[in-house]
Amino acid sequence: MERSILDRAPDKLSGAPETVLVAGAGGGIGNAFCEALVQVFPAIGIVRLARRPAALEPLRAPTTDLACDISDEESIGQAIDSLPKGMPIDWVFVATGWLHDEERSPEKTYRSLDPANLAYAYQINAIGPAILVKHLIPHLSRSRPARIGILSARVGSISDNRLGGWHAYRASKAALNMLIKNYAIELVRQKPGHVIVGLQPGTTDTGLSAPFQRNVPKDQLQTPEFTATRLLGVMRRLRQEDSGGLFDFEGMPFAP
Repeated sequence: MERSILDRAPDKLSGAPETVLVAGAGGGIGNAFCEALVQVFPAIGIVRLARRPAALEPLRAPTTDLACDISDEESIGQAIDSLPKGMPIDWVFVATGWLHDEERSPEKTYRSLDPANLAYAYQINAIGPAILVKHLIPHLSRSRPARIGILSARVGSISDNRLGGWHAYRASKAALNMLIKNYAIELVRQKPGHVIVGLQPGTTDTGLSAPFQRNVPKDQLQTPEFTATRLLGVMRRLRQEDSGGLFDFEGMPFAP
């Protein structure tokens, strides 16, 4: 039987991260993750990427706040190029994602498939995070292994799909999971020691899940603070052999 990563002791060899980059810091989970970082690591420095950095809440820690549109490679590149030279990036937490908006909702049937919806889901859920990591890798130190966690989703697991539907979201998260695996394989050759994983946050009380909370039992709807704390715990316990894997907020691995 698989054991939870949370059953491990935190990795003492890597110590506390000095600097953590959080993409999507303006979202519910991204903001809560920043708050959790400050509580666990009071001396932390945080790089926060958001579409509107001026709207980010102040933290009890030094921050570098940069504008970044995850759908635009030029914006991503400019944000990463703006990082102070020599700044060590120990952790990367990507909390971006898209499921619906005022105009578009998850598809219940193939009849609702729309090329624009599919393309947008792939852009935000798979392409954007992959391009962000592409620009970040040259900034990662060979001698200072980093941990990269990207919000994925269990509904993106092909082997776990029992209900169908939500075509664009499922397919784009499945694509993200493949990209994470590809990065893990390449990092072993180029920058050994770095770890990249997909993280499943569970049903969290944010804008992304708001329209779908009606059928979620109250004891299964998590606060952003709870989710962030659990995911931070998973990040602290990652090892090299975990790279390329998928883990939920309880630290349990799941199949792509």
